[in-house]
Amino acid sequence: MATIFLECLLLTGPAGTEAAEVQKGTFDAVLTERCAESSLQNIFERMQHKPRTNRTLGNDYRIGGESYSVYVPSDYTTETSYGLLVWISAGESGHMPKGWERLMDKHKLIWIGAHRSGNGHNVPGRRMALALDGVHNIKGMYNIDPNRIYVSGISGGGRVASILAIHYPDVFSGGIFVAGAEYWEAIPVTGKPGQFWKPMPRPQAKYLAMAGERGRYVLLTGDNDFNRVQTRDYYEKGYRKNLQHVLYIQVPRMGHEMAPIEWYEKAIVFLDTAEAKIHASEPMDSAPGAEAEQR
Repeated sequence: MATIFLECLLLTGPAGTEAAEVQKGTFDAVLTERCAESSLQNIFERMQHKPRTNRTLGNDYRIGGESYSVYVPSDYTTETSYGLLVWISAGESGHMPKGWERLMDKHKLIWIGAHRSGNGHNVPGRRMALALDGVHNIKGMYNIDPNRIYVSGISGGGRVASILAIHYPDVFSGGIFVAGAEYWEAIPVTGKPGQFWKPMPRPQAKYLAMAGERGRYVLLTGDNDFNRVQTRDYYEKGYRKNLQHVLYIQVPRMGHEMAPIEWYEKAIVFLDTAEAKIHASEPMDSAPGAEAEQR
């Protein structure tokens, strides 16, 4: 697969013409600009978190030395705004799951996932930063709906996605956290009196209020996911009590793995239509044994 060098070019609106021919389809891309928000110092300031060391641990990367996997639907034009799905992988590849092109096409979403951003890399200095840079660059090249910028990931990537979603609700309007999520308070562990899940840094009050009022979030797990108890605890005892638009999905027989496309689509639909009323006792419509709830 060829690697495309994408320059941040502002495209004209519906009344004009495109400033440059935009790349479509599936391709690897090298981006050209780092955004101010992605510096390690600014990320720590946003999270009000002091690093344990002054060393950057190799996180002063050059954006021109990194690559991303991108998918742009073939029918994309600048006359229509598209959503953006920013993926954070647990592994080293930012590629979209096989066959998901039709999902992106149907819901008018552009996919971007950084390579070399898996669980072995530093969270604030690289995994969060690369995701923020991805948003910044794609917004400069495509007509992106600011109300449909979503961050998602699986396992450790889901955890990082949840940190970004809650600390940066001014950047990400929603998130889908698959088989892994974080929360900002110590939540009791179900079935283990006196034990608590270790929290992430607490978001600043103004950003937590923003997330609570307009953010949309899906915690997606499976019957056999080893993170299911934690995910359910975070939903029941945390997310649903403090945020307005939250969905919990438990997929029958799914383990610690990527959700089937039909279940992930339910999460996308929820993000796009968060005002829909989903009753706690009402199962999802496509498979028995599922659980789906919205506060």
